[in-house]
Formats: sequence, C-alpha cells, structure tokens
Amino acid sequence: MYKCLKCGNTYKFIGLVKEEGNAIIYQNPDENKDMDRLSWAIKTSDGKWKSSHNVSRCFYCNSTKILKMQ
Repeated sequence: MYKCLKCGNTYKFIGLVKEEGNAIIYQNPDENKDMDRLSWAIKTSDGKWKSSHNVSRCFYCNSTKILKMQ
C-alpha cells in the first residue's frame, strides 16, 4: 500500500507496470469496423507469468513524495 506524503492520498497513483510471460491473446474488432479501436482479452497460459510495478507520483497532486507502507 502507498501513501502520498503531500496530500494523504492512498487510492490512486501514476506509475509503471511490466508484465511478461506466455499468454493466449484474443482480439475482438469494434462492431463499427473501426480498426483503430480493438478490445483485447489476455489469458495466462502457464505459471511463468511475472509482473512488477513502480509507483512514481500521486494522481491527485502530482507529488513524488510517496511512502510505501507495509
């Protein structure tokens, strides 16, 4: 859990998420035939899926003073 030290936010933050692993990917085009808009569904195919995240700033006040709480 994280907390912004400037405004007290504990709900929403900006950061980076990385995911890696084997997956089955389904692509569903938009019903209006707009090729710029697709919906995606991803299902992990095995137990080798890895993910990590890094919180960089508060969504509300943009502060980078974020405390990682245990």
